[in-house]
Amino acid sequence: MQKGITRRDLLKIMGAGTFLTMMPTHGLGGDKPIFNKYNGLGLILLVGDGMPTGVIRGMHEISTSVFGNSDSNIYSIMKDPLSSTGYMGTKSLTSIVTDSASASTAWATGVKTANRMLSTLPDGRPLKTIMEILKDKGYGCGIVTTTRVTHATPAAWISHRLDRDDEEGIALDYLSFLPDVILGGGSKHFDPSERNDKKNLFDEFTRAGYEVFKKKDELFACNMDSGKKLLGTFNPSHMSYYLDRINNSCLGEKEPSLVAMTGIALQKLSRNPKGFILQVEAGRIDHANHSNDAWSSLMDMYEMDLTIGVIREFISKNPRTLLIIVSDHGNAGWGINGTGREYKDSTEALRKYSPIKASFGIMGAKMRGKTLSEIKSIFEHYTTMKLSDAEANMIHESIQPGYRPYPGDFGTFPDAMLGRVLSHSEYKKDGNKAVSVVRRGNVGFTSTSHTAEDQLVVAFGKSARQLGMNGFIENTDIFEIISRYFGVKYKNPAMTAVEAEPLIKAITRAQWERHMKLHVS
Repeated sequence: MQKGITRRDLLKIMGAGTFLTMMPTHGLGGDKPIFNKYNGLGLILLVGDGMPTGVIRGMHEISTSVFGNSDSNIYSIMKDPLSSTGYMGTKSLTSIVTDSASASTAWATGVKTANRMLSTLPDGRPLKTIMEILKDKGYGCGIVTTTRVTHATPAAWISHRLDRDDEEGIALDYLSFLPDVILGGGSKHFDPSERNDKKNLFDEFTRAGYEVFKKKDELFACNMDSGKKLLGTFNPSHMSYYLDRINNSCLGEKEPSLVAMTGIALQKLSRNPKGFILQVEAGRIDHANHSNDAWSSLMDMYEMDLTIGVIREFISKNPRTLLIIVSDHGNAGWGINGTGREYKDSTEALRKYSPIKASFGIMGAKMRGKTLSEIKSIFEHYTTMKLSDAEANMIHESIQPGYRPYPGDFGTFPDAMLGRVLSHSEYKKDGNKAVSVVRRGNVGFTSTSHTAEDQLVVAFGKSARQLGMNGFIENTDIFEIISRYFGVKYKNPAMTAVEAEPLIKAITRAQWERHMKLHVS
């Protein structure tokens, strides 16, 4: 991959036209974004879904040493004496390891619930969300995500359901709530040809006062002053990985970047004279980590970092805005491993991922049904690295129907084999030296599942150091912090884990595997 991202590359990612004036400054070589000054009070919760600290550190290294940036945006913010940095506990009501539904519910409501549940207690009682509270008070509300817009992280701020997988129902909940901005993937849950009830939600949102977009150019041509709300769904399922969007012109021409969607959402929401709340999710970091796809997760993290750059520009014009950066949980034990004698090969090994030009989703699809020699050719084409016959055979076996990795609980995604192969190194002794026989990457994974480690919380902008985020907090504290920021008081009901346990139905392995397939695919 070339050094840095040029102005021309940015045009491919974001599109030409009126949005040319809105460019992040770090690593892009373009103009600064142009935002107007507004008087309202704003809050942006930026979520790196499944974003452990190792991904953040790895992205920073790639940004500075491969792309040639002087700093990453997130590290620049953390170094700012006016910002706040802390750690956040993530456990759900009934498990030390949370999923996105219960984690986002904690932020949105101040209450812990069981995994898979959206702003609802296990006994069915709904929990009022901070977005509902603020909408009732006249604030603008928006969600931006690279996942399906009906996916768990955004849905928990609006929907009340016992099962996060009821995404058709969640789309109906959005129609009842009517947020000012909904941008991301997931058109299939609005499309009458895809929905089980055959309802045309695109038409219903249009009648409810929305401009509806399915392509990037349509979004960029929208009239910000029309008074209409915005609904954009740019992929039937999740939006493509950032890596695939910048390497596949068809995807890049149809799907806007997280940078662009966030900039447009800020332009729209900040027109509300009272203010706004916006949740932005870099959701596919999580999916890449489930697949043990190190480079896709790093590149989606890089797109999130570029998005931080645009938000910083907005805050520079609108200082009554607070940015909170969080992650809902860790994922897959993502770690940059020491490599070589005295670890001296470690930096080089991390950079070995940079020539990769497709996600595991793309590579795996190309490999299915292919011979060993074809698998080797596809792998080399997308990674520039060669496979041994044994490695090609391992990949071939992993993509066969019914393949069960060992241990089965922690390796359910076939893509994980590609991650293992890409992180393979082998040394032989040559006198007093260790000489590399195979020298690939060095990002290791312990599983394809979420993990329980505490997550980083970074705040920047208005009141960043006054709201109590510069220590250890629980994920439920985010609700309290946002409530204090906007000067509102509300307390939801809660349950103990002991009270909740009998109400949670046992999930069979087949049900869980179906959920995980829906989650990522």
